[in-house]
Amino acid sequence: MTDSVNPPRTLHVARPAKPVAATVGPVIMFTAGGVRFAVEANEVQEIRDGDERNAIHKLKGPVPVDFAQQLGLGPGKLERYVVLKPGECALGVTQVERMTSLPKVVPLPGLFRGAERQWYRGLLLLENEVVPLVRAAYWRKPPIAAQEAGSER
Repeated sequence: MTDSVNPPRTLHVARPAKPVAATVGPVIMFTAGGVRFAVEANEVQEIRDGDERNAIHKLKGPVPVDFAQQLGLGPGKLERYVVLKPGECALGVTQVERMTSLPKVVPLPGLFRGAERQWYRGLLLLENEVVPLVRAAYWRKPPIAAQEAGSER
């Protein structure tokens, strides 16, 4: 029953706001463990050939990281090193493909609940492919396991 003094109230349920895609400048596309990844170009100091291994070991900081192995993709074939600014960490990857400009980064879906939330900044949507955008800040300080694995080389 309703009365004129207290009319029925309509309940409104607020919908969560849709995440807005962020923009990103140029990115460097690379492959590790058979999977394609991207990192923002302004986060990269240089790219070195795998034959320059001695020069990589002279970096002031942690040893190079086998990127594929750290992601659980198995040991990678380290053909190139993506040296992150300021030169303290090098991601060992199989191939550096190209530098391109991509306009949008989509936030990680809720299914990404584990460590990958720290590894990736978001996802890039290419023509028929979704590419994880690496969060460079996380990899600048590689996990202890990576440092220990690198010291055995």
